[in-house]
Amino acid sequence: MIVESFPVDEEDMPMQGVEESEKLNEKPTLSKSWTEQSAHAPSYSGGKVTLCHTKGTRNLYGHSDNEETDLNSAVPFLLAPCAGDLTLIDAVHGIKARTIREGCANSSDPDDEEDESIDTDAIVAYALAPNDSELITASRNNILRHYDISGSPSHSYSGVDGRGPAKVRKVLGRSGHDLPVTSIEFHCSGIFFATGSVDGNVKVWDLRGGYATHSFRYHAPGYSTNMAGRGGLRGSITCLDWCPDMTKLWLGVGRDDGSVRVHDLRVKNDEEDVVEMTDHVGAVTCMVWASSNGKGNAFDTFFTAGRDAVVNTWSIQEEERMNLSQSKKQKKNENGEVPATKMTYKRLHTLPVYENVEAVQILPNFHFYYKGKDESINKDDIVIATAGSKGVVKLWKSTRKEIEGEIIGSISGLKLLNIQDASSAFGEKRGGYTGLLLTSHKHNVNRASDDVLIGGSEELIAIDAEHNISFLNITNVGDDSGVPLLNANRTIIGHNDEILDLKIIPNLEGIGEDDERKIRRVAVATNSAQVRVFELGSYSCQVLEGHNDTVLSIDVSPCGRYLATSGKDQTMRIWHLKTGKCVAVATGHTEAVGAAGFSRKIGRFDVAGKAAKNGGGSFAVTASKDKTLKRWNLPGSTCLDNIGTSNEDSHELHVFISARAHEKDINVVTVAPNDSLVATGSQDKTVKLWNSTDLSLKGTLQGHKRGIWDCQFSLHDRVLATCSGDKTVKLWSLGDFACVRTFQGHSAGVLRVRFLSGGLQLMSCDAEGLIRLWNIRSNECVFTMDAHDDRIWALDLEDDMLVTGGADSRLKMFKDTTKELEQQTREEEEQNILKEQKLANHIRFKEYEQALDIALDMDKPRQVLKVLVAIAENDLSSGKDALVTLQNHVKTWAMTRVTQILKFCREWNTRARNSHISMLTVKAIVTSFPADELALVDGLAEILSGIAPYAERHFERIDKLHANSYLIDFAILSMGNLDGDNDEYLEWERLSKLVLPPKIVDGRVQIGGKDIVGFNAADSEDEEAASDSDVLTVGESDSEDSSDDSDKE
Repeated sequence: MIVESFPVDEEDMPMQGVEESEKLNEKPTLSKSWTEQSAHAPSYSGGKVTLCHTKGTRNLYGHSDNEETDLNSAVPFLLAPCAGDLTLIDAVHGIKARTIREGCANSSDPDDEEDESIDTDAIVAYALAPNDSELITASRNNILRHYDISGSPSHSYSGVDGRGPAKVRKVLGRSGHDLPVTSIEFHCSGIFFATGSVDGNVKVWDLRGGYATHSFRYHAPGYSTNMAGRGGLRGSITCLDWCPDMTKLWLGVGRDDGSVRVHDLRVKNDEEDVVEMTDHVGAVTCMVWASSNGKGNAFDTFFTAGRDAVVNTWSIQEEERMNLSQSKKQKKNENGEVPATKMTYKRLHTLPVYENVEAVQILPNFHFYYKGKDESINKDDIVIATAGSKGVVKLWKSTRKEIEGEIIGSISGLKLLNIQDASSAFGEKRGGYTGLLLTSHKHNVNRASDDVLIGGSEELIAIDAEHNISFLNITNVGDDSGVPLLNANRTIIGHNDEILDLKIIPNLEGIGEDDERKIRRVAVATNSAQVRVFELGSYSCQVLEGHNDTVLSIDVSPCGRYLATSGKDQTMRIWHLKTGKCVAVATGHTEAVGAAGFSRKIGRFDVAGKAAKNGGGSFAVTASKDKTLKRWNLPGSTCLDNIGTSNEDSHELHVFISARAHEKDINVVTVAPNDSLVATGSQDKTVKLWNSTDLSLKGTLQGHKRGIWDCQFSLHDRVLATCSGDKTVKLWSLGDFACVRTFQGHSAGVLRVRFLSGGLQLMSCDAEGLIRLWNIRSNECVFTMDAHDDRIWALDLEDDMLVTGGADSRLKMFKDTTKELEQQTREEEEQNILKEQKLANHIRFKEYEQALDIALDMDKPRQVLKVLVAIAENDLSSGKDALVTLQNHVKTWAMTRVTQILKFCREWNTRARNSHISMLTVKAIVTSFPADELALVDGLAEILSGIAPYAERHFERIDKLHANSYLIDFAILSMGNLDGDNDEYLEWERLSKLVLPPKIVDGRVQIGGKDIVGFNAADSEDEEAASDSDVLTVGESDSEDSSDDSDKE
């Protein structure tokens, strides 16, 4: 291999510092193991999002048995639907904490394959009670379930550590609707909840009893009973809302036919008492009650909005009933009296907003923290926020005005107060906003003070069509300082879609002298026009918006201050990462720009002026689907920083030089560490090297059989690594452009490759979700990880951290655990040496009980066998039974230790030489513990079933040996009685017994599996006296007949 290194300029050394230089000079350690540290998984796939009403829930991430939980550990959370489940998202850190059906993120098996059949238990609607504990869900099969998510260790979640699925507190049964439930809402009391369905019916339920108290059926104009079987023209339920007054039971129902109905549950009303509003001509999506006099419990104003692009303002008033005495049937209230008044809704204003309104949110405390220059907000003013299909949040103000002769008065029409800036708005092209929520000071989601007057203590949450949850600032201090009104403070990414590219942002400057922990960030390009910058670990996100189409490629400057992005909008943009502002735009390509890269020398970014314009400073290169390679000179860090921190427009970059690079699409472009070369990889199966100064072709690397997906220069050697769709990784010499290594082992196309360990190793990923680690010197794969369920499009390395992203929408962070693994191995070896020494000392001093404990802790069957043999021999030598010491020790064992030792016995029992001590240990266990207690141990019956066959074989062998020993006795007896006295043999024969009784097969006696010669079972029944040959066929030697015969002889 060519090992000629790239030259390092002196201008780069001061930026790296002495510590960095020493670090580079250290001998690299080969990596051997990587472990997943954290992951960002999809947490929201569309639908209604709910914010907790109080401080949150306890034990959001599980609990331990000895942990004392209290209200102070409550964590504010968001409930969001995700693939038929409900996700609890930590509202402070913005990460997925757990789900209702699966539990915590790491409690489910990621290798489980998705069931292709329809999930009938998938959650389609839900509602959270005001106490944040009671949760009602409706599944696809119309089953209502009641959960307790308060965080109680005994009632909320399953699992020993509380990390399992949520426990169903009660199944309320079928919802009673003919079609799926689309909306569920709780009353502010937490006692009643309402369900609405596609069938147009609404039911009110009592949570305490679990039964329905009211059912409201509605037929749209044109409905007939003949059409009921086909669904009819009933208006489907689009929204439900309760009046937020504890003393009122007003339920508002909005339908897709534009009608709004308000039911008062305290009055047993008929159709005459139901308030019906039919002013909308499109589906009604939201409705809210408000107070125009500053009192929180006097709700005299009602707002409705929908997809007809208008917001209607209604005045709520009481009217006397007419002709009470002439009414034929008047419903009575709870006191048995006919109410003298009824509520009426009068439309005051209609505001055209020129967009489909999807959400309306009341801002009751807006007057506390809004200090506008031209507008002032009074306590009696009503401020609402609207959002919809145009992707812009708007604030509207309505002022109370007094009317002579009327107590309630009236309110003015809505006046536009503020509109979200176009730079921070989500936009109409990407789908607009789908929901609005309001945080409270008690949520403390931004770690602010609990004082409501403190700026930023309340935020407006906007949910958009791309499943992002943005926290918008609604604080205006009256000057230009601080975050502008309705700008995003932070964003929670609910779903990333496919991750196409990512880069780890270098953290050379850190974040502060007092902060020892450096926050690492990663820039991610997903299948959208947004660029997302995540904080690794917490996964809080900053969103960079500016591209008009999908972003395809990302690169970060070596100083960590700038980010280059390119995409399908045929442009490259350069971002100032500290402020998140686009500081430069490069326009010139005629098709999608699929690759972009910065120059790698840090010092050149400080070059500005004419030198930078002429190519002496930093630069960026882009490669496009139009098959061209372009170089763009950057104006220098001073100019870029000034634009990033001011209101100046983005700098327009101009092409310095351009070249036609390949015959097919260019997938990757990268710059050498010394900025001398630029490498491009294409679908034409070649990698080309270009001089960075004039983009003249220097060499072509040919050898791959399919398109090139990635190429990477080594920081330490003059070599280039490439990967291709032909499932191989190749290493090329930059001296003669020859291939010096080929790494084979992937079973799918290789998409990314990186150097690590000082250029001694390679890391690659493929289209099957596998990551492989290669040793360059040995050409071997030393480590493999199954990291993703789909293609890994993006991979980046820095120091001991690896970040990957793929088509499964997951962003994962891995850490190099080689040092920890080696340290752990060394510690284990040291502990084993100490334990072995202690074991030898205990055996030497005959301290067998301590020796047995150490041997079992070390999990070494051979040492345990030696100790057990020593214990038995020691008892026998002392004149004791071999089971005495062993039984005393067995009684102190836990069942896990019993299972462990029985597994050893199962292995020992396979050999005859160890069978005696094995069966002795089994006997000690079964005689020390009750049988019913042993039967409850998992897996114990299976272990004993493995011991039994070998035990029977050993017993038969002993019987055979015992029976054969009588041949020796017969031979000695046949030799004659030399002493004239045979009493000793006869006494032995009388006391002798076989281990197992003899068997009679086909009329012949079998002992040890062989027939006894000269003995027949039938003959023994006829003859009472035994002959001389009976000595060979003794069955029960202690019988009276055999004893008598022996005496006669």
